[in-house]
Amino acid sequence: MSDEATQKRLFDSEVYFKLKEAELEAQQTSQRYLHKLVFANLKKTLEAKVEYREDL
Repeated sequence: MSDEATQKRLFDSEVYFKLKEAELEAQQTSQRYLHKLVFANLKKTLEAKVEYREDL
């Protein structure tokens, strides 16, 4: 498996894990997050990952 394919699988696994984690948290608490804040944080995280990859 190529390094790029491995990285994609790791990323996909991380996304899946985070979604499952959010699902479990939603079942255990009534706390909810604003869409605007969630996606702003997601955008920052993705931008940091892209910048990191560009540095490689």
